[in-house]
Amino acid sequence: MAGSQGKVIQIINNLELDESYFRQIDVVQLVMNPFCDTWTTVYQIKKDLYSNPAIFSCLANTELENTILEGTDWLRHASDFSPGFYITGNNTYYENGMEDDYDFLVKEIYFHVLESKQLHISQEFVFLFNLFREEDGCYYALDESGRKEKVVDVDGDTVRFKTSYLMRYIAARQVLYVQFVDSRRSSKPSYPMNAEHICSESRQCDSTHYEISYQSTKERDYLFSMLYARSVVRPGDVSTCKIWPYDKEITEHFPEFAIRELPDGTLERFSCDPSKLANYFGANPDAPQYLTPVYFSPDVLNRYRDDPHYKVTERRLSCGTQWGVEIDNVIPERVMVYLGDLGRDLPAKERAYFLAHEISPAGQHASETALAQDILGSFNAPMGPITAFLDARCKLNDAWAARFNHPLYRPFHDDEDDMEKLIRIPAGNSRQEFDTVILNLTKYCIDYIDESVLVSSGKPGGINKLEATLLESGLHADIKPLRDLQEIRSACMAHAKGKKYERIKGTLLTGNYPKDIARIIERLTTMMDCLSSGLDSTPASPNLS
Repeated sequence: MAGSQGKVIQIINNLELDESYFRQIDVVQLVMNPFCDTWTTVYQIKKDLYSNPAIFSCLANTELENTILEGTDWLRHASDFSPGFYITGNNTYYENGMEDDYDFLVKEIYFHVLESKQLHISQEFVFLFNLFREEDGCYYALDESGRKEKVVDVDGDTVRFKTSYLMRYIAARQVLYVQFVDSRRSSKPSYPMNAEHICSESRQCDSTHYEISYQSTKERDYLFSMLYARSVVRPGDVSTCKIWPYDKEITEHFPEFAIRELPDGTLERFSCDPSKLANYFGANPDAPQYLTPVYFSPDVLNRYRDDPHYKVTERRLSCGTQWGVEIDNVIPERVMVYLGDLGRDLPAKERAYFLAHEISPAGQHASETALAQDILGSFNAPMGPITAFLDARCKLNDAWAARFNHPLYRPFHDDEDDMEKLIRIPAGNSRQEFDTVILNLTKYCIDYIDESVLVSSGKPGGINKLEATLLESGLHADIKPLRDLQEIRSACMAHAKGKKYERIKGTLLTGNYPKDIARIIERLTTMMDCLSSGLDSTPASPNLS
C-alpha cells in the first residue's frame, strides 16, 4: 500500500498537481463531520463529472448503524422512497415509500416525458417545524412576531437544511442522519480510455467509512481520484429537540421595568410577570398593581409601522392573530403599556425590545382615552385624534354609499393596505416624518377618491369633482381642508420648495410639525363628520342616487 501511495505522490509531483485537492482533504473533512457548518447540504448533484461532490442524505433506524458503516457505496438515492405495490409469490402488497426503516429528507421525482425533475422536502419535517414556503421555493420558520428564519434553502440542484433544525429533527424522531458522498477529481477534463487502477485507501472509524481510489495511465500523465463515503450522525437526547413538551428550557423571561423614579433619580423596577403582580382580587397585595403604567419612547413603534405583519393604532399593537397588546399612544410623545400586559400579552423577544426603549415614568400620565376606557370602563370614552379621524373617514364612506349606492373611496391597493398605521401625529419635529404623514394623509383623503362615480366639474382632480357632486346633490359643504392638504403636499413634497412653500408657511404651517399635523387632522375630521351628517339629512337627488 505504501508503495502504491508513493506512486500517487510521484504522479502529483510530476504533474505539479495540488496534493490536498487530489487526496480530497476537504471532502474527507465533510465526511468526517457532516454537521460541520451552520448549513448542511443534504442533496447535491454534479453539474459535470468533476465538479462539487454528489451528496445525498436521508434518515435511518438506529439499529441499521452497523450495516450502514460496513461499506462505502450508496444504499439509497433521492429517486427512491416511491410508494406503490409489489408482488411476492401470489400476494400483492402496498408500500408507503418508507424503505426498510429509511426515510427521506429530499425526494426527487423525475418526469421523463418532460425531461425534468422536481424536488420535494419531507412534509413531516415541514409540518413539525411549521415551516412556510415562500415563492422562492425555500422554507422559513416564523416566530410569533412574524420574523422569518430560512430553514431549507432550495437552489437548483442543491438543497441545504439549517443544521440546528436537522439536529432537533433527528433528536425528536430518534433516528440516524445518514450521508452518502461521491466525489471525483481529474487532472484532465476528459477521462482517458487507457486509465487503470493504481491503489485505494480506505478508512473506517466510529461514524464514517470512506474509500479513495486512484487511477492513472501507463504513461503516468494523468491522475483521477474517486471517493465514496458513508457517514452517520447519531441523535441527541430527545429533550434536545426543543419541541413541546421538551421546550421547558426555553424559559419565559420577565424583565423588570421602571415603575417609578425615586428622588435620587434612580428607577424603581418590578417584574412584568403577571403572577407576581397585585390585582383587584387580592393577589400579591404588597406588589405593584397589574395596571401600573410603564412608559416608552415613541420610537418603539417605528419598526412595527414599517412591517406589514403588524397593525398599530393609538390603543393597540398586534401581529396578525398571533398576539396583540393594548397600548396608549394617544399622547404621541410617549407610548404607555400596563406592566401586567407586558408580561401577559407581549412575546419574550418583544419585551426585550420594549425594554431598550424604556423612559422614566416621571411626569408621564395616561391619556384621558385610556383612563376612561381601561380604568373607568366608560362606553363613551373620548377617542384619540387619529382614531376619531379614521372613524370619520369610515363613516363618510358608509354615508356616501348609503346615499349614492357606491362608496366615495376606492379600496386600498394591496401594497398600501397598511397606510392607516402611517398616519399619526409626529412625536418630534422631524421633517422626514412630517412629509411621510402628509403624503399618506393625501393618499388616504384625496388620491383614493373614486373619481369615476363623481360628477364632472370641467376641472381635473378629485376634489373639484367631489365639490361638483356635492353641489348638484344640494349639499353645501366646506371642503377647504382637502384643498389645503393638497396644497401642503404640493408645496412641501411634489415640487422643490419655493415661493409657494414660503407662503403656506405663514398660513397653513407654523413650523411646529406635531401641532401642524394635529391641526390638519382635526380639520379633516370635522369636515368629514359634517359631510356625513349632511349626507344623512339631505334628500337624495334623482340624478345621483
